[in-house]
Amino acid sequence: MARITCRTPSTGRPIRISLADVPTTFTSISEAPDFSVPDTSNRYADRDPLDTTRAIRPGEHFLLTPLSAKNKDTVDRWVEVQLVEEDGTVIEFGRTTVPPGDTAFIPLQGRSLFKRDPLGANGDVLQVRAETSAVFDVWGTAEEKLSSEHSGVV
Repeated sequence: MARITCRTPSTGRPIRISLADVPTTFTSISEAPDFSVPDTSNRYADRDPLDTTRAIRPGEHFLLTPLSAKNKDTVDRWVEVQLVEEDGTVIEFGRTTVPPGDTAFIPLQGRSLFKRDPLGANGDVLQVRAETSAVFDVWGTAEEKLSSEHSGVV
């Protein structure tokens, strides 16, 4: 599980999403975190199980760019992306066939991955797989932050 222990969650920290030599099985490349923050006044109901003086606050990965997928092979190959939501629902974004030596751009920018359930093992997870192992490299950028949906609401 992605949990960040901090004094105050960032309002937005840029992070790299990248994976070289994508395998043929779905592999996670981005997962929404949650945050363990100081809360000695017990303002928030969701507590950090490792330290009861801290609260758990929901986190988010906001995808800033499309996911780039470069085919390093000499023939057409496909790459596939899916989102596994924190409740286990799988959303398939489909397969993209990429010509040899070319790069495909998968339009994910503007989508958010969330981690709202403090007891859940995982938040939303972005996964990728390729037709053939080690022929794709993927990369993109996201912003990691406290979910602003109800920030400060008790």
